[in-house]
Amino acid sequence: MIGLSKSDQLRKNVTPKSKPIKPKKCKKCGEIFTPDRPFQKACKYQCAIELAQAKSEQDKNKEHRMALKAFNDSDKNILKRKAIQVFNEYIRKRDEALPCVSCGYKDGARQIHAGHYRPAGNVAILRFDERNVHAQCSICNNHLSGNLMNYRKELINRIGLYQVEELEATNDPKQYTIEEYAEIIKVYKQKIKDLN
Repeated sequence: MIGLSKSDQLRKNVTPKSKPIKPKKCKKCGEIFTPDRPFQKACKYQCAIELAQAKSEQDKNKEHRMALKAFNDSDKNILKRKAIQVFNEYIRKRDEALPCVSCGYKDGARQIHAGHYRPAGNVAILRFDERNVHAQCSICNNHLSGNLMNYRKELINRIGLYQVEELEATNDPKQYTIEEYAEIIKVYKQKIKDLN
């Protein structure tokens, strides 16, 4: 060790001591054991096999869930339902301080819907038009078929006569694509976050 300083000589001669491995609890049976290796999770061979089988089953389930999610993300009807759900949630949040657009009810005992002025089944292009959809009590929406005469009066107060007449004149057919539904979901989820 000629030519080395004293501190370098000491560093070369010192070998690091390994720490003793602490006892662990078996991930399968819960028994306390002293592992032979640092990352050992099971106390015995049988527990290790059962742990590996459980992990394999978890991986299969995860793959199945991912495949199902990929299918759902490509299924137009599922995306349509999600888009409608998210859009309606946004409308209810946006109008939560406002009374029912048709009858003025605001007590909170009735369920609040996202009621369409022009029915979405008849005019699909207006299904996701915020001017066409407002918070409406369940009585007006379901039992009074939207209570449209009163809805129109209040709608004129909220968005103006010109906008209402524009909604009434719109009859264009619309077929939404998967990408459009995905974009609607993304946009309205963000709008809901912005309202909170």
